[in-house]
Amino acid sequence: MQKKLLLDLINDLEQEMLRLNYTEGSMRFYRRRWRMLLQFAQDRGENFYSERLGIDFVEKHFNIFEKDFNRTLSQSETQELRIIRMIGDFQLHST
Repeated sequence: MQKKLLLDLINDLEQEMLRLNYTEGSMRFYRRRWRMLLQFAQDRGENFYSERLGIDFVEKHFNIFEKDFNRTLSQSETQELRIIRMIGDFQLHST
């Protein structure tokens, strides 16, 4: 599998979500988080998505730590984790 640049991966994911008729409100939420993730990656000098990058992002920005992933999370915590899981799933499966 050829790795895509994070920006290209996010752009492709956005197109898929639009194709699946995600609401404009949902898209605004995701776009804000994607901008934050892109800035986080840029600050670290990373151009590609990795699970580690995603985990470090939610730890830094939302104080959701990897050790907490197995406990019952609040709805807002689950939403924040969904950001990185969607990108990871899309990277692996294009869906």
